[in-house]
Amino acid sequence: MASTIVVDKIQKTGGVAFVLPVADGNAGQSLQTDGSLGLSWGNVDPIIAKGGDIASASPTVIPDGNLYYDVTGTTGFSAFTVTAGRHFILQFDAGIVMTHHATNLDLPGEASITTVAGDVAEFVATGTNTAQCINYTRADGTAIVATNLTNTAITTADQSWTGSQRATTVTDNDGSFDLNLGQNFICTVSSGTIAMTFTNIPNGQSGYIKFINSGATMTAHANTKVDATLLATINTAGTYLISYFTDGTDVWLTTSAIYT
Repeated sequence: MASTIVVDKIQKTGGVAFVLPVADGNAGQSLQTDGSLGLSWGNVDPIIAKGGDIASASPTVIPDGNLYYDVTGTTGFSAFTVTAGRHFILQFDAGIVMTHHATNLDLPGEASITTVAGDVAEFVATGTNTAQCINYTRADGTAIVATNLTNTAITTADQSWTGSQRATTVTDNDGSFDLNLGQNFICTVSSGTIAMTFTNIPNGQSGYIKFINSGATMTAHANTKVDATLLATINTAGTYLISYFTDGTDVWLTTSAIYT
């Protein structure tokens, strides 16, 4: 049974009286004060505690009082019955479809959410029976709103490319190729003895080197693997297309004949 307390004055211990609110308060509200000792009725901040379980319904009813509730059942909904100003957190015990509504149930990404057991959602009631989800955490930690999936490749899934996928060539004329810089290279040499070297060798990269030699003598670094004739071929002045493949440790080369 609800009780009504009627007072004509609330006074500080120092003797100064607070100014009482003009209107009566409602259930679930508390007296709040400002810096001028004026009292007014305001929505109660929820108790930082877990309330009783809430059965999913359409709409789902959020009681006043506690901050955190478990939602049981599998009935979908697109709105809450909730007091304006309420801040509340729900953990879902089963799969429920929450249907996005721009006013009544504003969800991340403006899209409906199918919950799974263990998901947690945080809401603020922006008005009576209107709520906005300000945070949603999946039980497995994945994001509720994916980042630009329309134009983003998921690296664990097969892809069908409709746009051009290509790497810009890297010019490197010292015979040492940093594979972090690119996939395909252009190398022009003219004099001296140069060891063909690769750095930052990943597992599984392949590409090409347009190799132009007008007088240098090429050798191979220990992790640059060539066949018995490759160096003799490219040490003849001319233009060649060298292909390579990496296994994480070594780089394996083949070359074309001289281009005319």
